[in-house]
Amino acid sequence: MIQGATMGLSENALQALTEVLGEEYICTDPAVTRAYSKNFTSIGIKPPAGVALPGKMEDIQEIYRLANRFDFKVIPTGTHMFLACEPQVPFYDYLTIDPKRMDRIWIDEENMYAVVEPYATFGRLQVEAMKRGLTCYIPSGGAQISIVANLTFQGYHMAAHRLGAGSRSMLAMEWVLPDGEIMNIGSSSSPGGEYFWGEGPGADLRGMIKGLWGFCGGIGMCTKAGIKLFPWPGPDKLPTRGDTPDKRVFLPEDKFKIYAIGFPNMDSMIDAMYEIGRSEIASASLHLQKGWYAADTSLSQEHYFSTWESEAYQKSVENMLVVMLTAYTSKKQLEYEDEVLRTIMDEYGGKLLPDEIQEGVAQLVVPDLTIRPNVIFRGFRIAGAFFDIKGVCDSLDHSALCHKTTLPLLKDFMKDKTPPFVDDEGGHHYICSYDFAHMGFVEMPFLFEPDVDYKNVKIGLRLPVLGLFHDVRHRTHTAFLVNAAADIMGPFMGGFHKIIRQVKATFDPNYVSNPGWPMFIWPRFLKDGIRSALDAYRDKKEEAKQDV
Repeated sequence: MIQGATMGLSENALQALTEVLGEEYICTDPAVTRAYSKNFTSIGIKPPAGVALPGKMEDIQEIYRLANRFDFKVIPTGTHMFLACEPQVPFYDYLTIDPKRMDRIWIDEENMYAVVEPYATFGRLQVEAMKRGLTCYIPSGGAQISIVANLTFQGYHMAAHRLGAGSRSMLAMEWVLPDGEIMNIGSSSSPGGEYFWGEGPGADLRGMIKGLWGFCGGIGMCTKAGIKLFPWPGPDKLPTRGDTPDKRVFLPEDKFKIYAIGFPNMDSMIDAMYEIGRSEIASASLHLQKGWYAADTSLSQEHYFSTWESEAYQKSVENMLVVMLTAYTSKKQLEYEDEVLRTIMDEYGGKLLPDEIQEGVAQLVVPDLTIRPNVIFRGFRIAGAFFDIKGVCDSLDHSALCHKTTLPLLKDFMKDKTPPFVDDEGGHHYICSYDFAHMGFVEMPFLFEPDVDYKNVKIGLRLPVLGLFHDVRHRTHTAFLVNAAADIMGPFMGGFHKIIRQVKATFDPNYVSNPGWPMFIWPRFLKDGIRSALDAYRDKKEEAKQDV
C-alpha cells in the first residue's frame, strides 16, 4: 500500500517503483514499515521509508537504477533475522528490499549442489536434500535463515570440522551491483553457465564479496547462488520423539555415534581437538562451555537456572568436548573412528561424561547445533536477548587464548549488572573445529533481558567496544572489523580498511547501497550528516514559526 511520498522516497521515485513492481509490491504504510525495525537483539532500528518486494532479478536491477536516478538509499535483506543488512547511518532514509517472493530452490542431485534465491531457507533445503541422501551446512543461527544471506555474511556453523566454513560451500553467483549492472561469478559467467563452480574466470571474485564478514548489502544484492551439498547417510526424515521444547532426535546407532567427553583442562582438550583433526575422523568436534547443555535441555527459564546453579552439574560438564562420528562409507568406518577417538581420549586424559549428559547431548544438543539448528531460540528463552563480545576465526590455540583473556573483561563488566544481564561466567562461549582442526572459531555471547526503551541493549553494546581495545592490548583477533571498528583495528592488521573502502567507493560511487556497510566513506558521511542536521534545524525553526 502506498501512502504517498516520504522523506526518503519522492513522488517521482514511488511512481517509478510502482511502474516496475506493481502497486501491490511497494509499500510505504508505517504499519508495515515498522515491522522491519526489529531484530534478534531487540534493538529498535530506524524503519525504512518503504518496502519493495521484487519477484525476479530484473526487478532488483531496476530498483538500483532508480536509486541512482532519484538519489535514495537501498538496503537488501534476507529473512531479516539478524542485523547485517540494517541501516548504519541514522540520518539516511532508505528502501528495504524484501525478497520473500524469490524463494525458489533447484537441486542437482548428481553433482551435489543446489541453486537458491535470496528467500530460500536452510530448513527448506535440508528437508529436500535429505530426501536425496544429501545435506547442507546449517548455521547455528537457525534453519529459518536465508541461505544467500548467510553465505555472503558469515557462514559460521558447528558441523564445520568436516564440512568446512560456510564460505567454502559458496559456488557460482548472480549479483546485482549498486549501479544495476549484473556480475556473474564462477561458472555462471559463461553463456548458459550453471552454478556448479565458484572460481574464475580470472580472479576469484567471491573473495571480494566475503572475507571474515560480508558486505551486508554494501555493494548490491546477490539474487542467485550455488551451494555445495554433502553426503547424508542418515534417514530421509529425522526420527523424533516428544514435543517441543523437548522434541528429541534419535539417530540410527549404526550410522552415528555422539560423545560428550570431559578433559582435565582446556589445554588438554584443545590438544585432543588437534589430534582428532590430524586423524581425519569425526563430522563435528566442538567445545561447549557449561551453559550450553543446560540451555538446550531445559524446559523453562526456571529449569535452566536450577540446573546451572547445581554444583554437581557444574562439575559434570567442565571442559566438555562434543564429538560426532558418522558412517559416511560403512559401519567399519564408524568402528574405526570410534577406536581412534578412544585412543585420543586415553592420551589426553578424556573421560566420558555421565549417561544423563550423554543422552541430552546426543538427542538434543548435537542435532540442535548441526542438523536442525534451533539452539539460538532456546538461548532466547533464558533471558530474551543476546549479543556477542566477539566471534573470532583463527587457530584453535588462538580461540582458546581469546576465551581465556576475555573472561576477566566479561566478569568485571557483569559485576553490578545482574540482573538484567546473566552472569554465567562465559557459560555460552564455544570453540569449534573447522577443516579438521586447521582452523578454529570461538564465539562469546552474553545474555540479557530486553526492555522497552532499549536501555539494556545500549549498555550491552559497550562490551564489544571494550572488547576492541582489549584485543589491541592483548594482540588477539577481533570480530567486528566493519564500520568505525575497522578504522580502529585496520592499522594493526595490515591496513585492510583502506582496501575495503576503495572497493566500496569503486562499486557504489553514489553511496546508494546500504551506506556505512562495510565502511564509512568519511567525507560523504560528514557532508551528508551536516546537511541532515541543517535540514532538521530549519524544519524545527519552521515549526516554531507556525506555532507562533
